[in-house]
Amino acid sequence: MTTRKPKAPVTLKDGTVLDDETVDRIVAEVDDAVLSGRGTVSYPRRGRPSLTGRAASSPHVGFRVSPELRDEAEAIARARGVTVSALAREALEEYVKKAG
Repeated sequence: MTTRKPKAPVTLKDGTVLDDETVDRIVAEVDDAVLSGRGTVSYPRRGRPSLTGRAASSPHVGFRVSPELRDEAEAIARARGVTVSALAREALEEYVKKAG
């Protein structure tokens, strides 16, 4: 059986030691504020914003490429300061405009 080393206590910027009692008090204060309408709870969004313009998942397109093409695309994207996905999206948009 493995024994764990006790973790060092967490100290807040104001010097408060974050023990179980302090955590319980903070959680109770937040619960009270939210339930009484004095506060809201929000969670950070994950990933990039939707391209649909509203809170909905963007359609996804995926395809395979050769390692050489991927390497070239990464180099171009890095030089432009964008992701490979952004580069591919831009290229597809331009192709569709010209073909349409």
